[in-house]
Amino acid sequence: MRFRKREQEAAAPKYPGVPTAVDGRTAVVQMETAASEATAAWGDEGWTAAAVTAGFSLVGLRAASFASGQGVASMHESLYAAAGKRLPYVLNVACRAMTKQGLSVHAGHDDYHAVDDTGFFQLF
Repeated sequence: MRFRKREQEAAAPKYPGVPTAVDGRTAVVQMETAASEATAAWGDEGWTAAAVTAGFSLVGLRAASFASGQGVASMHESLYAAAGKRLPYVLNVACRAMTKQGLSVHAGHDDYHAVDDTGFFQLF
């Protein structure tokens, strides 16, 4: 007499979903937009993103903004106000080098140093 093995029922996956591979930048954007209630991102017009994000934060929403380069430099003054008012504001900085003559795509610490005295916590 032969005994057959009973096929075990497949257990439900611990983390259901579709497995995909993404780069770090895409992963940050996906998680930040999922975790925040409002998100603003504009290229190098940082003052626009800062104004929109601060407006969302003033009404109590957890807001996120993405900026780099001259965008961070142009929103610099508004960051003091946001930190001073203790707004629920997350600023994602790409840490690009800043140049006088135009936009730079090179990595650098200029964005970090533009934000380091404003009162924001910085995580790397």
